[in-house]
Amino acid sequence: MKPTLKAEFKKILTVRSTYVISLLFLLLTCFLAFYIQGFKNAGEIQAMNPVAKLFVAGTITQIANTISVAGGLIALLLLAHEYRYNTIVYTLTASKSRSKVLASKIIAILAYVFVFSVIGSALALGLVWAGVAASGHVLPHQDINYLTFLAKSVFMAEAYAMAGLVFITLIRNQIGAIAALFILPNTVEGLLSLLLKKNSVYMPFTGLQQVVQPPVVNGIAAAHKARDIATGYISAPRGALVFLVYLVVAWLVAWYLFLRRDAN
Repeated sequence: MKPTLKAEFKKILTVRSTYVISLLFLLLTCFLAFYIQGFKNAGEIQAMNPVAKLFVAGTITQIANTISVAGGLIALLLLAHEYRYNTIVYTLTASKSRSKVLASKIIAILAYVFVFSVIGSALALGLVWAGVAASGHVLPHQDINYLTFLAKSVFMAEAYAMAGLVFITLIRNQIGAIAALFILPNTVEGLLSLLLKKNSVYMPFTGLQQVVQPPVVNGIAAAHKARDIATGYISAPRGALVFLVYLVVAWLVAWYLFLRRDAN
């Protein structure tokens, strides 16, 4: 297991796309946090009273969603490159167990995305404050749990990473997997929500979005509220559980197919 795991960490840390995606989305996250969320939206603080104390907490949705896309693409491309250039044959030949190969990829992705999402979320959170200060405005005392903020952002990124990896494991085609990663959460679930109405929150990615909805304190909704009332609402833990149920089922199928396809 150790040689396989070491090989997967080496792959993710030597593939150019890992650094390109990480840097691009880190810069995008910083721009959105500093300029859009902090500098530009700071002028709304006075008009937001009494929800101004939730101004920073309300940035969770934008920050987490941006970082999560990076996590999904990094995870997807780790395996997609091997299918694209047919180097997956060497990976499977070098290991006695295909299960160890897939488990090593999962562990490597979870570890990298964890570090990336923690750094990106913490940096973005600080830049929101910096953006407000640069605009010349003053934030009132903020009602925010920093640990919860970071935990939700990290969970979102890890969830998308595992979704990206399971898509490429099932589809085995880079373009098809990327299309699934972007089309399924938005277009497909968006259309299904017209039929399911308030039960839409029990779809995987719609349920996942409930994890990063801005908090509500004493009946006051956070600024930049992103919750769509038409799709219903469930708590963050339940939203995470809904997504995990779908993810586990998808991984059971993907794992089985990974063991059986092109078996040698």
